[in-house]
Amino acid sequence: MTLPDFFIIGAAKAGTTSIFALLEQHPDVFMPTPKEPEFFARDDLYSAGIETYSALFSGARPGQRVGEASTLYSHAPLFPDTAARIARHAPGAQFIYVLREPVARAYSFYVQLVKNYQNGTRDYAVHRRFEDFILPERHALAAPREKALAPFNAHFPDTPELCLAGSDYLLQIETYLAQFPRDRFLFLTFEAFRDDPRATLRRITGFLGLDPLPEAAFGGGAAARNVSSAHFDALGAAAGAQRLRGRVGPLWALRRLLPDPLRAALRQRVLPAGAGRAHEPPPMEPATRQMLAERFHPQIPRLEDLTGLSLASWQAGRLC
Repeated sequence: MTLPDFFIIGAAKAGTTSIFALLEQHPDVFMPTPKEPEFFARDDLYSAGIETYSALFSGARPGQRVGEASTLYSHAPLFPDTAARIARHAPGAQFIYVLREPVARAYSFYVQLVKNYQNGTRDYAVHRRFEDFILPERHALAAPREKALAPFNAHFPDTPELCLAGSDYLLQIETYLAQFPRDRFLFLTFEAFRDDPRATLRRITGFLGLDPLPEAAFGGGAAARNVSSAHFDALGAAAGAQRLRGRVGPLWALRRLLPDPLRAALRQRVLPAGAGRAHEPPPMEPATRQMLAERFHPQIPRLEDLTGLSLASWQAGRLC
């Protein structure tokens, strides 16, 4: 029975998809489909048995490192049994944990929830602000679950901690260190990966005892990118075009005959400012940003001690 010998446990919205895409190009690494099996976090999947999970890795060749990248594995206390379950079935595992400035990560996770809802329901409205998710008094009055969470996110508990638990890095690390020794962990930052993906991947391959990733692996656009931004840009463009078509009537059929500057001027004149942006999540409120910084930033000195990372940019409040 083949099981992973390393796990990328998070954080969600910290570049793990890009790291997965790079690692799966390494000839000595096997990564499964799907990227995030979530087996050890979810009771419904875990109850199916370890043999079912092992089947995901049946294609691994002898000598390959075997990994997976379920970011749900760093969402204690929402999924409290993850680390203990991994310790039971993969006691020799290594772990890669990528941290991102916690306030920015929490908001980015909210944006992902909105995108998931829109893709899962084809309802492109935004029914909850970030604050409606995380503030208990607003969560109690917010749009119902079925207007905020995608059907394929049915395993997510709809609580004010949904967006925040994954930013409580100290809790996640201490939960794992209760099961595994410190030398099994490689801690990285999203910001370092974003700025120099090659250096980050060299650290990862070194940690796993692998040769460096071939340079060709970096040519396919697998480094950190903002796919959520592309999603909302596309929705905005489609909505704007629909409004423009309705306002200019028969001229719409002639639009491709117009010079680009004239088309741009027509669009600006006909559409109100901000048209086509209604499908985007609204920004975080300044008071919320301050509140979350006061919650998470006091953890930074202890995080630096545990991880060996320099998190000075977080302490300075430079959100990424």
